[in-house]
Amino acid sequence: MSENTTTVTENDTNAQVAAAGTLEHLDPHTLELETNVRDDAALDADFVASIKEHGVLNPIAAVRGHDGVVRVRAGQRRTLAAREAGLTSVPVYVRPAGATDDKAQVVERVSEQIVENDRRRELTEAQRARGIQQMLDAGASVTKVAKKLSIGRDTVKSVATAAGSQAAMEALDAGQLSLSEAAVLSEFDDDPDAIMRLLEVAGTNRFEHRVAEIRQDRAAQQAYQEAAASYTEQGYTVVEDFPAYGDTTCVELRYLRTPEGEAATDEHVTDPAHWAVCLTEVEGYVDTETGEPVDAHDIDWHARFSATVAEGKRDPSSVTEVVVWEADWLCTDYAAAGLVLCESLAKRVEALAREDSDHHADDSSDQDAEAREAAAAEAARRERRKVIALNKLGEAAQQVRRQFITDKILARKTAPKGAAMFVASCLTRDVRLIEEHHGGQISAELLGASDSTAVTKMVAELPATGDGRAQVITLALVLGALEARTGKDAWRGSGWGHYVGAAELLRFLADNSYPLADIERVILGEQTADALYDSLTEQSEPTEDD
Repeated sequence: MSENTTTVTENDTNAQVAAAGTLEHLDPHTLELETNVRDDAALDADFVASIKEHGVLNPIAAVRGHDGVVRVRAGQRRTLAAREAGLTSVPVYVRPAGATDDKAQVVERVSEQIVENDRRRELTEAQRARGIQQMLDAGASVTKVAKKLSIGRDTVKSVATAAGSQAAMEALDAGQLSLSEAAVLSEFDDDPDAIMRLLEVAGTNRFEHRVAEIRQDRAAQQAYQEAAASYTEQGYTVVEDFPAYGDTTCVELRYLRTPEGEAATDEHVTDPAHWAVCLTEVEGYVDTETGEPVDAHDIDWHARFSATVAEGKRDPSSVTEVVVWEADWLCTDYAAAGLVLCESLAKRVEALAREDSDHHADDSSDQDAEAREAAAAEAARRERRKVIALNKLGEAAQQVRRQFITDKILARKTAPKGAAMFVASCLTRDVRLIEEHHGGQISAELLGASDSTAVTKMVAELPATGDGRAQVITLALVLGALEARTGKDAWRGSGWGHYVGAAELLRFLADNSYPLADIERVILGEQTADALYDSLTEQSEPTEDD
């Protein structure tokens, strides 16, 4: 048995020696490509550019047959890319063919190709990021790194941003993010809640929408803090919500009276020690040039869709929408402020204090009226909060949507499939579509132009073969007009009597791979505004662990 074992070992050693090869530099065009288990070489421009820049760094594995022909065993893509890149010499590790008959050669070739591909382990995004950062730290410019690695400059910039964020790098290490997503995550290093919300949608088409929504929330919160600071600096207490009806420790101004029975007004808000304020975000308007406040009732909103402005009204194009923080006053010590409760509230407080059931029965009608009034007030507040919250989602979706139109639809040389039918349908159903207010300007912005005059020049400079691009510009005019009709409050369903609008815009974009935001699904009737708002309030409510 010992003799047999020795014989086998010697045979294996002889086979290994016989299989040893040599490193040669050969013209890739002289190499023959064997049938490969990787049936799609999937060459891309970046890979070919990398081969052209660096050459073939890892030798191609090949065997030299008994006929003298060198056949590629592993390195099909490198060989094809080298040919396409115009290389005249590539490193090849050449071994003599081990098998002699055709069937044995197939077994040998396929087994080696499968093992070679299966054992390959690509760099993780985190490892790639750290490597790129090392190049940047060594003094290489973004442009040079991008060229060396045959990747986009934006990718290199994303790495430079992400590398400075511990949360982003941890997420990359865990395989939760792409490099571009990690770069965005670094923006929210100081906000663990925002990071958690982003990681929930990482790798999905919801990511960009979530980023826009969080940015919108942060901007609104900053504006609120600035508005609140102006009151706290004066000594007033700022509360985040209205008190329950009947809470005498914090009474709304409308439930207070002077000792003479007159309704209390803002003029009675004097000593900050006795007053608190609840701030509510509302829509306001100012003159675009002067910044002076403008009453919304003085604006002729219909002029957005016509060439004339009603007499005595303002042109919508002359005003700018702004956020206004409306103050509702709450008295924390009405007696010290020299005020009394209104009659209905005073009766309620007195009855509760005495716990007089007969009194309750006698005043049941008054109490019912009070309950209805309080319920109506709370319903009005909820509706106002809903409008504000969903308008913010509308603004966030608008940013993502317009960027998608610019990058994915209008950057093309030719219009996407179905665009001609879409344009024809929109224009024949509503011939005034592209004449309306703001549509031309939005179209120009989507095309990256300064104004409609620049768009006209863009068309005039098209070559004789520019029909495809001309169709894209025509599509831009229609999309811009539809965007003008798709305001942040389009979810409220106001179509202004038009035949085409937000719904047509969103369906076309969705057909072209645009990921709809939740607020846009409301516009399409796929969910209700109340259901969406309820989901938002549930997410914002603290849990038991908070």
